[in-house]
Amino acid sequence: MAISGGLHPTTYTPLRDEVLNTLRQALITGSFAAGERIREVELAARLGVSRGTLREALRHLEQEGLVVTSPHRGTFVVNPTIDEIKDMYGLRIALEGYAAEQAAQFITPEDLDALQSVVDDFNALASTGRAALAPRLGLDLQFHEMICEAGGNARLHRTWTELCAPLRLLLSAFEEPFMNSGEVVDQHQHVIDALRRGDGPAARAILVDHLIDSRDRMLATLHLRDTEVEAKHDPFRP
Repeated sequence: MAISGGLHPTTYTPLRDEVLNTLRQALITGSFAAGERIREVELAARLGVSRGTLREALRHLEQEGLVVTSPHRGTFVVNPTIDEIKDMYGLRIALEGYAAEQAAQFITPEDLDALQSVVDDFNALASTGRAALAPRLGLDLQFHEMICEAGGNARLHRTWTELCAPLRLLLSAFEEPFMNSGEVVDQHQHVIDALRRGDGPAARAILVDHLIDSRDRMLATLHLRDTEVEAKHDPFRP
C-alpha cells in the first residue's frame, strides 16, 4: 500500500523484543553489577511492562549467558568464576585462532577496510579516560567478532557470540581497562597486517598470543580485586 505525504511505513518491534534489547544493553554496559539480583517487581514497574513480559526477556537472557536463575532464589546477573573465565578464554583461543587462519583465505578488501576502521577508531579513543571505556570495549569485541565472521563459519560465529556475552558483562564492570589501549591497537594491527599478506598461521599466532595476554591480565586483575576484598573483610589482617 502506497503512503503519500512524506510519511513512511514504520517497523513494528514486539514489546518483548524491546524489553529484551533494553535489558541486554543495560547488562553489557554495566548498569547491573555482576552477581546482582534482578528484582522483578521493581524492574517490571520501571520498564512499564508486566512481570510475564519481563520473565520472557529474562529467559532469553539466560540462554545468552547473561543471567542465571536459581530455584527459590530468583534471577541474578551472571558472575563467572575464575575457572569459568579460564574455560571461556580457552574456547576463545581455539575459536578465534582457527577463524583468523581461515579468514586469511577468504577475507575481502572490504573486510580488511572495515577491520582497519575499527582499529583506527579504537586508536582515536586510546588516550581518553573512563568515559570512553564502554566504546573501547565495544570496538575491541567488534574487532574479534569481525575476525570470526571473516572466517566464513556461521556456526563458529554463533558459538563465539554466546561465549562472549558473559565476558562482555564482566569486562564492562572494570573501573579501568586491564590492558593498555596502545598494546591492544598494536596487536590488532599486527593481525590485520598478517591477513593482508594472506599469512594465516601468522594471523593465528598473533591473535592467540593477544588472547593469552588478555586472559592472564584479566585473571591477575580479578585476583588482585578478590585479595583486596578479602583484606577489607578480615578483621585480623593489619
